[in-house]
Amino acid sequence: MNPSARRLSQWLGEPMPLRKVADLLGVDAAKACGLVRGGRFPCRVTKEKGKYVVLPADVLVAMGLDDPIVRIVDLLAGAEFARRWD
Repeated sequence: MNPSARRLSQWLGEPMPLRKVADLLGVDAAKACGLVRGGRFPCRVTKEKGKYVVLPADVLVAMGLDDPIVRIVDLLAGAEFARRWD
C-alpha cells in the first residue's frame, strides 16, 4: 500500500465512546456497560482513562462493513465536491 493510501479505520483513528457505538449498533446505551462487563457486547471494547472505548476498525467489523483502502486524493476530491454543495 502506498503512503498516501490507508484503511478507512486508520483515517478514523480516534477511539469512539461506548455510548456512541451502542447507538450505532442498535444496543440500548443504558445497558452497554453491563454487556461489556458480561463479555456480551457485540464488538471488542477497551478501557482508556477509565472510560470504555471502541476502535473504528472494530465498529466496522461489528457492523459487517468492509475496511476499504482510501487514497488521500480521493478523500480530498470528496471534500472538494462536498464544499461546492455547502
